[in-house]
Amino acid sequence: MILGVRLVKGHKTLYRHNVADTCEPSAGFRDRLENCLLALCKEADVPVPIWLSRNSTELARFKKTNFFADQFTETVAFERFELTIVEI
Repeated sequence: MILGVRLVKGHKTLYRHNVADTCEPSAGFRDRLENCLLALCKEADVPVPIWLSRNSTELARFKKTNFFADQFTETVAFERFELTIVEI
């Protein structure tokens, strides 16, 4: 699985990066997703967002979801954290 992240403020992209999971292919989808999300947050030096049911629905339907500034426990310098499934 490869996930991509994009940090956006207004219409400007502040950061963009892709990361592949390091779990074994036999690991479940949820474990692989969590592994990639944690790696992306660490790489981008941002806190891990609060995952809402809306995020699960969007990711399942569109292979993309957005986390907004109010979904982070710490203050962030961007308005939107876009998470995209690049490859499963």
